[in-house]
Amino acid sequence: MLEILMKRDEKTGLISAKISPENKLLEEFLETEIQGDIALIDYLFDRTANALGGSFEITGNAFSLTLTPDKYLIEPLFDDDRTPQEGAREDLFYLLDRWRAFLSRA
Repeated sequence: MLEILMKRDEKTGLISAKISPENKLLEEFLETEIQGDIALIDYLFDRTANALGGSFEITGNAFSLTLTPDKYLIEPLFDDDRTPQEGAREDLFYLLDRWRAFLSRA
């Protein structure tokens, strides 16, 4: 079962994540691209709901995210030595939902 632990730094206000099983690239994606942006989370949910089974890509500050009907692919934009990470789209949206709930409580 996929688990996530989120913590907000009281001094900086930034959110950090630990995902189990470990997935550093996805943790970094959430910490840098999503951070406190509920609107982006909502956009991803809305865009997926209206994609009619197609794929789409967004590019952020440090990563690009490609969503297909059944998978996600996160690729670092500036570090060619890092391997892109893919996984089940439902796993990503589970984590995004948990992230949104955390932001709503904070």
